[in-house]
Amino acid sequence: MAATTARFEVGSRVVATAEPPVSRPSTPPCRVTVFDHEAFDDKGDGSSMAARPHRFDFAPPKGCAGGWSKVVLEADFSVPAGRQFDRTVALWLGGVNLYFGTTIEPEPDVAQHWHVERDLTDYAALFRQAQAGQMILNNWISPTTDQPIYVDMRLAFYPASAGHPAAAAADRVYPLGSDPRGEQTPLEHPGDSLSRRITFPRNVERAYLDVIAQSQAHDERWYTCVDQAYLERTRDYSLESFEACDGGSFRGVEVQVDGKPAGLAPVYPWIFTGGVAPHLWLPTPAIQTTDFIPARVDLTPFAGLFDDGQPHTVAVRVPGADHFFNVAANLLVYQDAQASQLSGGITRNTLAAQSPVVPTVRDTLHADAAGRIVGTLDTDLAQAYVIAGRLHTPRGTLDTTVRYTGGFHNHQTFARPGARGYDETIDQSGTMSLAVERTLDGKRLDGYTVRQRDPLFLSSRKTLRTTGQDFTAQVAMKQGHRIETTRTDARGATYRAVLDERLATRDHADGKTIPDPLDRTTFPYHEAGSEQVSFSDSLGSCYRTAIQSRDERLTAAGEGAGCPGGANRLDARSRPDHPWLVPIEPEKAPEGMPGER
Repeated sequence: MAATTARFEVGSRVVATAEPPVSRPSTPPCRVTVFDHEAFDDKGDGSSMAARPHRFDFAPPKGCAGGWSKVVLEADFSVPAGRQFDRTVALWLGGVNLYFGTTIEPEPDVAQHWHVERDLTDYAALFRQAQAGQMILNNWISPTTDQPIYVDMRLAFYPASAGHPAAAAADRVYPLGSDPRGEQTPLEHPGDSLSRRITFPRNVERAYLDVIAQSQAHDERWYTCVDQAYLERTRDYSLESFEACDGGSFRGVEVQVDGKPAGLAPVYPWIFTGGVAPHLWLPTPAIQTTDFIPARVDLTPFAGLFDDGQPHTVAVRVPGADHFFNVAANLLVYQDAQASQLSGGITRNTLAAQSPVVPTVRDTLHADAAGRIVGTLDTDLAQAYVIAGRLHTPRGTLDTTVRYTGGFHNHQTFARPGARGYDETIDQSGTMSLAVERTLDGKRLDGYTVRQRDPLFLSSRKTLRTTGQDFTAQVAMKQGHRIETTRTDARGATYRAVLDERLATRDHADGKTIPDPLDRTTFPYHEAGSEQVSFSDSLGSCYRTAIQSRDERLTAAGEGAGCPGGANRLDARSRPDHPWLVPIEPEKAPEGMPGER
């Protein structure tokens, strides 16, 4: 078990986040360098959405043959003081997406640097052969965006040992994209899809699809959008015309197999450091800003279908998309080591039988006594399905049942506290409950449950100036991300984990003119923020970190409060990013979660 170390400098203006690092074994790893201070500094249009991929060739690590207990991506980014936008960045190998996130905007007088880690142990099979990859970092040097972004990136391979056995990684990883090196796919509309036709090995036992759906352009602040019918009546409440977007406030992920719905997942409301009000996000960016965590859709019920020797199409759509989402998806396949060929099929799919689900929208918008448009907009959506599949194996008949329940609520309030005032609040909550159970010849084999909740709150108080189109605004935002997991194996051993992230940031001044996002020299910062992250599991991991900031400086940081010995500790097998991926060791059935309150 490894202890985490202090990572914060109180008083610093450099970006800081309380999110947990990747847990690691105590053994030294073998490292492969991907980029050594690579400069992303192409000259061109600073607003361009295109990018020149930076390519690399990968070879498996020397000195770490055999199985790996853990594979970790390590990346260090830096940007000198100056002017630059936040940029999208994605890493690919053999067409497979390994990392997706956005960068930090610098200050005119402050350089920024930040560290990113990603647990890639599930993808270990990908690294057993030499292949080509590339990074796409959409950074441009222009008269208004004058700074390069530098990247140092490595892959750390931890060799398996008696104390740290080789992880049960996927046998095959299929990217859904068509680029042999890899590239994200823009989906403009709900009917657009990222898809691939695959002929699988005949012994697929389990399958999972990892999906990243990053909102861009009109969809970037999708939680602020309204249906077309309400757009003109609420446009004046927007902090800028870019935010006055239609398409409604719901976005989601739908997975299809052979053209039929096969699974759902929520879209997390990621906020970039240029998002809504850029001064809110330094030094504390929003949750997962620099490192998006994929949504994982369990496609195991379709294993029997995949085993029939025929090609099958796996696709991803984004219901509600309204220009546009960047999408990446990887299909992880686990094969039966005891059989070269299995058979089976789908026994139940209530999702495929459902009509397309459309959110319910209710409004109370009306003109007040002064003729000003005020009122509320409520958007609600409830989704549920059961998908079951059967697989005939040498061990017996294996049945897998996936039960999913999802909820979405977005409550928007529009108020006019005077002739020049426009107050808007958005109170949103997305929930997801997933229960998966496998039985062998009718007897319970194993299973897991996941409950996720993603709250979001935004308040903006906009006041027009007496002349012109300028205005002052006070903005406050809150974000959350909570995942509770329970996993049980065939012998009754149970693993439990809870990840809870909460972040709040606001103006603490009387308001200011919203400036050019890159021009930070014309107004003072009046930001006050806080972030609290906790993780604990039944392997004994306990992580507690809290940070606070004010006026663009880190003012307080605490680690380990409430954990045994007052220190953060992560078991090497723990997965704070995806708690439900942790395998259960049959000889252990621990009770309780030390440090959990």
